[in-house]
Amino acid sequence: MIDIAATGASVATRRSYAYDLLRWWRFCLAVEVPWREAFREEVRDFVLWLQGAPNGQRRRAADPAASVSEESSSSGERSTSRPAAGSINAVTGKAYLPAGYAPRTINHALTVISSFYEFAVAAGLGPLANPVPRSSARGRTGPSRRVGARSGLPRRGTYRQRQPRIQPRSIGEPLLQELFSVLGNDRDRALVAVTLSSGVRASELLSMTRHGVNAGEGVLSVVGKGQAGLRVWVPAAPESFVWIARYLAGHVRSGFDVGMGDQPLWMTFGNPPRPLTYFTLRQVLERANAKLGANLTWHDFRHTFAHRLLADERMTLTDVQMLLRHRNMDTLQAYSAARLDELVASLHRHLSRPAPAAARPAPGYAASDLHTLFPGVTL
Repeated sequence: MIDIAATGASVATRRSYAYDLLRWWRFCLAVEVPWREAFREEVRDFVLWLQGAPNGQRRRAADPAASVSEESSSSGERSTSRPAAGSINAVTGKAYLPAGYAPRTINHALTVISSFYEFAVAAGLGPLANPVPRSSARGRTGPSRRVGARSGLPRRGTYRQRQPRIQPRSIGEPLLQELFSVLGNDRDRALVAVTLSSGVRASELLSMTRHGVNAGEGVLSVVGKGQAGLRVWVPAAPESFVWIARYLAGHVRSGFDVGMGDQPLWMTFGNPPRPLTYFTLRQVLERANAKLGANLTWHDFRHTFAHRLLADERMTLTDVQMLLRHRNMDTLQAYSAARLDELVASLHRHLSRPAPAAARPAPGYAASDLHTLFPGVTL
């Protein structure tokens, strides 16, 4: 962990690595194999176990979602009322998270374990070799002998899971209108408006301060992902600042101090008000989801923001990349998946187009010559 911290990795990255290693060490303890003596067979069995084991973070009940008040959410109380894991939401058409570990999670765990053993071998901590097979990205990418195989493309590494197709997560305009109608206060509307018009992540949304609102320039200050705690300015729509002003004005009417300092921008309505936490932020949408019967998440607004930008022919891919603050343009592919309603509309437009008129020869050609040149074709 010290070496990972020395590379400048964020706290969230180090926490993720620690949990993956803890899961691996517990597995080695359960199968009574010291981690220094693990071989490829143990890695294989570990992957098989992950494929069938329930994910502790996915415990759900079959009852509909129930709302949670800010008082209970700020105290850490969690609601276990959730739709069945893996089921499809009828409003959004989006699947709930499955009960087990996702393929991406398994692949991440293999990457973490592999990097740990490479460090242990180099540091002389005991193991003589890395038991995790090398990923295809670092292996041979030559032609395959399989019939129909795509030559030149990297193959999946051994035990690496096949990634499912990207699920559309952008929100249609009718559902957004319904969402705004069920939000109970100006703060919640301001949260949605800011996220929808700037594409900020949930962590960036919670990092906003009152001093970091510049309505004149149309920008907001956030602690960006992978910025080592440094603040960056992100643009937002003018309507977002209107909702922020209405939210702050409501706090003034309630007698709370809204001085433009470095205090957190988003506060609860308790007495005294407290800064919003990630769990409290989730409950804003949980209450709306309970009314709509939906399964919206805060990251869905970022997908909607990106989907709108990509659909605008006046926006370049470079502009979209900069607005989303992505280092690699390839990651834009995750936001380009069309929604089901868009596919239905495209299909209906295609089916409603009249059939093209039959081709007719230009006047002046003899019919006998045309039949000689195009035998069997009706002209």
